[in-house]
Amino acid sequence: MSMTDDEFYAFIDASFAELEQKQAMLSASYSLGGGLGRWWFDQANGKLQFFDAADQLEVEVEVIEIGSYSAKNNTWKWAWSNAAVLPALRERSAKIKELAALTGNALFDFDYVFEIGDEAMAWELTAMAVHLLGALGCYKAATTDNGDATFLAMMAIKPRS
Repeated sequence: MSMTDDEFYAFIDASFAELEQKQAMLSASYSLGGGLGRWWFDQANGKLQFFDAADQLEVEVEVIEIGSYSAKNNTWKWAWSNAAVLPALRERSAKIKELAALTGNALFDFDYVFEIGDEAMAWELTAMAVHLLGALGCYKAATTDNGDATFLAMMAIKPRS
């Protein structure tokens, strides 16, 4: 069963509001979103690590890659279809394709790079994926200085002991 246009836009709005609440909680609880020194994503084990200013590990997060955004071209590629993502992580992100059946929108099945409006739409796609995955929030991992980024769903958080 697919959603009407009105239902789909309401789903986007509800998912985005939910993501904003989750992001605020992550920021308050773990200083994610700028309070730490640097981050590192280890694709081999699906872990995102945050370090403090003294380069000590502060937080480790299990993640599922959602997709990547190109600011220059305003394009998106789902992680489940991206050959640059390791097979185990592509498999974990494949659940996101369920959004196609849930919403009736084929863009969740696109296995190629496709044009989107702007970064705001990348956040909307991310919000819907975070909702579907039951994630704690997400991290926008900048991959270049020109605004390109990979969006990662945060599934479990382990602060430094």
